[in-house]
Amino acid sequence: MHPAQAIMVLASNKHLDLITCAEVIEDIDDEILDRATKANDYELVDVCAKLIKQTRVKVMPDPPVELVKATYKKYLGVMRHQADIPVLASAIEIAPNLILSDNREHFNDLVAARCGIHIFSSEEFLKGLVTGTIREQLGSKR
Repeated sequence: MHPAQAIMVLASNKHLDLITCAEVIEDIDDEILDRATKANDYELVDVCAKLIKQTRVKVMPDPPVELVKATYKKYLGVMRHQADIPVLASAIEIAPNLILSDNREHFNDLVAARCGIHIFSSEEFLKGLVTGTIREQLGSKR
């Protein structure tokens, strides 16, 4: 099982609350549709929709344009990927305890340090849960 799947199971069982922005859901939908089209298997689209519902993902509206522009100016140098800026802007607006991203090249430790939100990959997060280090790392944010 991929660590992201384990996180979805934890969310489905109400051990975690997952929040994302509309842009991320649109990206997931596009990727699933692309894979379903290539495999000629559209059941995958239904399965993904059910999984998102089961995990109780709260989808927030995309952030205001002004926030995206400000985030672009402040973070592009450390994030290095323009397409992820609106997602980061949304996270900053939501102010979560942490960000989970398996794209640690873009959502890296420099971004985390600058925005003040811990960022973990799915694997890092699960290892931290098992070892108990996640609570230590989150400190007073928990």
